[in-house]
Order: sequence, then structure tokens, then C-alpha cells
Amino acid sequence: IYYESHGTGFPLVFAYGIGGNTTEWEPQIPVFSQSYHFIAWDPRGHAQSESPPNANQYTQEVFAQDLEGLLDYLGIDQAYVGGLSMGGGIATRFTILHPERVAALLIFDSFSASGLETPPENRRMREEIIRLTETEGMLAVAEYAMKNNPNISQTASLGKEQENLIRQMYLALDPVGYAHSTRMILNAVFDASLLEGIKVPTLVLAGQEDGALPACRFIHEKIKESKLVVIPDAGHLSNLDQPVAFNHAVLEYLASVDQIRVAPG
Repeated sequence: IYYESHGTGFPLVFAYGIGGNTTEWEPQIPVFSQSYHFIAWDPRGHAQSESPPNANQYTQEVFAQDLEGLLDYLGIDQAYVGGLSMGGGIATRFTILHPERVAALLIFDSFSASGLETPPENRRMREEIIRLTETEGMLAVAEYAMKNNPNISQTASLGKEQENLIRQMYLALDPVGYAHSTRMILNAVFDASLLEGIKVPTLVLAGQEDGALPACRFIHEKIKESKLVVIPDAGHLSNLDQPVAFNHAVLEYLASVDQIRVAPG
């Protein structure tokens, strides 16, 4: 498992969405690392982490075990844990399995954290992505996603720089790991009622134009006393679309949790 470590302070551990990697947190690294020990990690099958060969080596629970192993390796007993999209799903499952290790949960633009069933049109799109991954390669997947995946196309439409960033994101992937990770997202089974058992402080954040916003509202309703933030003029990759607003919302929330966490008694 590949990870990067930035700054000092209380640990803040994030994973990106499917197809992403640690470089997708570049607008956050210099800001978050001023106040926290910011750790960005690549789940298995992504970028610089290993890509096991078999599909059964990819489940949300296995990804959560990888996060547990990373925290153990770094000697971290408790942290602020979160992620975007698939990364938010991993963080949510980790919180359900190991609540004592999570000082706060941060869920960004995540459908996979909701336990809701994948809509048929989204399933068809991801099945085509798997086919392209295994037959034509990652450049073909990148071009397809920028035209057909609403999670990606909105950010890609912001300009040539963002389009190139998306293309490089896909080219950093191992086709085997990406195909298996996509299958995992399609086949994941998660009981949404488990969200009601989450008692740690929770921030749910989504871009106003993100197709996952309804799922994030659902998560917010299920997790009692969670906070919901909607970022205007942002899509699924809200941290890239509106980094200033994203950073402000996250740091403001963490500052409020900090006060509770360090309070006497």
C-alpha cells in the first residue's frame, strides 16, 4: 500500500475515489498539513499500490482492512478518517468495523458509502469501462470517461489543464487493479441501516452538481447529528472543482471537532 505523509499534528487520513490517486489531493496537501499529520494513501489496485490478480481480493471490507494495516504500520491508534467517492465508502466501512479508531468520519461525494443500489444506467456505464479496460487500455478508458461518466466529465470540461489531469489519473492505473476495483463497486453489498450505528462526529460533503448528492443527503439523514455541506459550482470531484471552498469547509469542521477532542475530561 502506497501512502504519503505530510505535516505534523493529529492524523488526518484520506483516500481518493476509484481511478484516483494521492496526487488528486494536491490542492489540499499544503493546507491540511499546516494543522494536521495529513496522510494520503492509494487503495489496492490504484496507482503506486499493488494490484492483486484475483477479483476476490477486492472488496470494501478488504480495503478497510488495508486501512487498518496502514494505521497499525504508522503506529496510529486514532485518526480523522475520510475519503472521496470510493474512498468515502472505505472510510465508512472502516468506521463501522473500528469506531474506536475514528475521531471523526469525513465522507465526500460518495455514493458507495450509502448502501444504495447502483442505478441501471450507471451500471451499464461501468460495465463498458471494465470492457474497455480489459480490451483497449487506460487511454481509451480516459477518453470514454471524460465523455460519458458524469463523475469525470464535469471536471474535465473545466479546461485543458483539468482534462490532462484526468487523463494522467487514468494512465497511472494498472488495468487489472482498476477493472477489479470497478467490479467491486458494482457488486458491493452494504446494509444502509448500519449507517445509523455510526456515533462518531461525521461530515458529509458533496458538490452541488454531483450526481452523488442525493446519496450524500441520504447518508446525512441516516447518521444522526452528522453535518451536511454542499459546495456550489462543484461536481463529483469537489476538492478539485472548488478547492478553496472545499478546504474551508473541511478545516472549519475539523476545528470544531478538535475543540471537543482535546477538551478536559
